[in-house]
Amino acid sequence: MRFSKNILVILFVFVSIFLSAQENVEQVEIKIDTCDVSLNGEYIKSYFADSWNVLKSPIRWKGRQWGTAAAVVGVTVVLYSLDDYIRDFAQRNQTDDLDNASKYVFEPLGSGIITLPLTIGFYAYGAIAKKQRATRVGLTGIKAMTVTAVFTYALKYATQRHRPYEDDPPNPRIWEGPFGSYQSTSFPSGHSSVVWATATVFATEYKDKIWVPIMSYTLASLASASRVYDDKHWASDVFFGAALGFFIGKFVHWSTLKCPELIIIPGVSATGHPGFTMAYQLK
Repeated sequence: MRFSKNILVILFVFVSIFLSAQENVEQVEIKIDTCDVSLNGEYIKSYFADSWNVLKSPIRWKGRQWGTAAAVVGVTVVLYSLDDYIRDFAQRNQTDDLDNASKYVFEPLGSGIITLPLTIGFYAYGAIAKKQRATRVGLTGIKAMTVTAVFTYALKYATQRHRPYEDDPPNPRIWEGPFGSYQSTSFPSGHSSVVWATATVFATEYKDKIWVPIMSYTLASLASASRVYDDKHWASDVFFGAALGFFIGKFVHWSTLKCPELIIIPGVSATGHPGFTMAYQLK
């Protein structure tokens, strides 16, 4: 019963974090996107600019951002206290079907075997068919994966936490810190952070199609959970990696789209005649 209550608290806090991080939805009925992202020098330079901006972003945080960060850390700490129980539960409930799903679907999603060709494919299709949205989501997705991977591995080597299979018995409390052997890289989960960064880009770009965010975040959640199922990560590794990928994915998408958008707002004029207002909004 105590374990169940803890899981409910974790889920409640996670949903609160997710909702608080969502973009403000523009109150318009028609929106024409005019932003064009191209594979050029500016795009390449944006990798470095975005990485630097992510690194220094806490300087600009206000109450809401600090509250969200505190909630992420809080959930990670709660999961850290439950890592042993969650691992044991996952290992006791393995089946052949779940083994195959994890091996052939969810692990490749997190490793990039599926997500990288997917984003490249979107870019190629957009470039060939002159579809701005497909080109944009492809290039933004690749950048989000790359920037997320940089920060993930920086944290991995700074913390050097042991993975579950490294010790007998498994011990979630072993951290070697920045001066260890550089062989233990459990925290945070790279599969989880990268798949969540990619999913967030797709979900944010296609938020007007409700099935895209649902499918993106569901697959990302399953891919993340598979890391605990496969005994490669602790639950706290997975959650923190997911949060890292989610927020970097959101930032990279916003940063890439810092261009004018044409907003058309239907309305009625002062004389009572129907019409509309056109305006450019800067992201």
